[in-house]
Amino acid sequence: MRRFLQVSCILVVAVATAASAPGAQKAQTVKASAGPLATSVSYGSSSDNETELEHIKAAGAKFVRTYIDWSTVAPSGSELPADFQPRDPADSNYRWQLSDDRIQAISGAGLEPIVTIVSAPVWAEGTPRGSSWAGTYKPSPTALADFVAAAAKRYSGSFEGLPRVRYWLIWNEPNLSAYLSPQAVNGKPFAPYWYRAMLNASADAIHSVNTNNVVIGGETAPFWDARLPKTAPFAFMEKVLCISEKRVRNKTTKETRTTYKPACKQRAKFDVWSHHPFTEGGPTHRAQVHGNASLGDLGEMRAVLNAAIRMNHVVSKQKVRFWVTEFSWDSKPPDPKGVPVQLEARWVSQALYQAWKAGVNLFNWSGIRDQPFPSSYAQTGLYYRNERGIASDRAKPALRAFRFPFVALRQPKNKVLLWGRTPTSTAGNVLIERKSGAEWKPIGRLKANRYGIFTIRIDEPANTAYIKARLADGGDSSVPFALQAPRKTWTGCAFGTCV
Repeated sequence: MRRFLQVSCILVVAVATAASAPGAQKAQTVKASAGPLATSVSYGSSSDNETELEHIKAAGAKFVRTYIDWSTVAPSGSELPADFQPRDPADSNYRWQLSDDRIQAISGAGLEPIVTIVSAPVWAEGTPRGSSWAGTYKPSPTALADFVAAAAKRYSGSFEGLPRVRYWLIWNEPNLSAYLSPQAVNGKPFAPYWYRAMLNASADAIHSVNTNNVVIGGETAPFWDARLPKTAPFAFMEKVLCISEKRVRNKTTKETRTTYKPACKQRAKFDVWSHHPFTEGGPTHRAQVHGNASLGDLGEMRAVLNAAIRMNHVVSKQKVRFWVTEFSWDSKPPDPKGVPVQLEARWVSQALYQAWKAGVNLFNWSGIRDQPFPSSYAQTGLYYRNERGIASDRAKPALRAFRFPFVALRQPKNKVLLWGRTPTSTAGNVLIERKSGAEWKPIGRLKANRYGIFTIRIDEPANTAYIKARLADGGDSSVPFALQAPRKTWTGCAFGTCV
């Protein structure tokens, strides 16, 4: 068996080249993303915070997504206290203790908090609120800006010994009426324009505290239904970014080409656009309804973002990035409708690759532990609970895939694309091994770049069922990746979305 020797993966141009040694495996260039792929895990509060945060670190994550509930921290009721100073983080009318505890726990574990601001207090909502969910109805952009300014000051790293929060997410899934309402007024879109006002006011406030703070917009949900008050994520995004799309179908090739043009003169202020690309299938699955956006649609969503940047419709002093801030699959066990755990492990690696290929720089998993079953639909953790619903330290196969993602995907002309990321997201030497029969045999060595990324396209090794990556220092190894993709198509549940 011929071997490919040490390969340097240079992410600036995303090229993998083989060493020119006699008998070296011939490699081809691989065009890919020009950035890193950091990982994050969502976290609330639990009775065992220390263990959960240690589990998140064990998953290779450097970031933790959490929430600050504006309506819980701010004064309650329909009217404000006369002495309330909303931009003062020390104002006695604020109740920060829960947020302080959570952010201190995250930072104390050596992890970086990413904070989502959600849910307006009654006094900051529009009137009449009617049947809208609490905290959703026309939240005042001005009042929101006051609150996020206070939060950014409190977690500036120089206030009463509290840690710094650099990353601020503005709202959650604003294309759903459960989080922002109304979605439409008199049959015309409303929520995207209101959200842009909320986002812009918040960005100004957060950047006024520290210009290096990072404002994340979007957080769009993946699906919509014409029968429900939602806005399709692509439509929502395009309206926030003030662009329109035109789809032209080539009659000869039957291919559809999408172009974009300005739709208005408004600009959106943010440093990162984010999305929640849940899917009704595997990692390459594309949404069945035009306008929805699953994992397989991330490249198209990135194209929309790029178009808005080119049109100067995005205001940022930073390089604008693209993130996935919520994603997961339910696993079987414990959910009988979930993805079988071994298949889930394969899909987790492939999902991370798909996201990276689409230019995603950060990928957030929905939670570290399963929720109690069957009382909760979220069997999305990287760790199980036991049969009594109590938190367990038993890891799912998906944990290793999330920590050390690696794929070996068959390509045309008997080629195999290898891609992976080291568990620490840092440079290092990686050994590639193949399994033939019961034995693992070395193929060669790759050098991961400074982000821990390695990628190459090789000739398909003969008589090989699985390929895996292993750190050259004898440490971690990836989940073995089968060259033969599963033939059976799975349909089931992903964070409560069942098909």
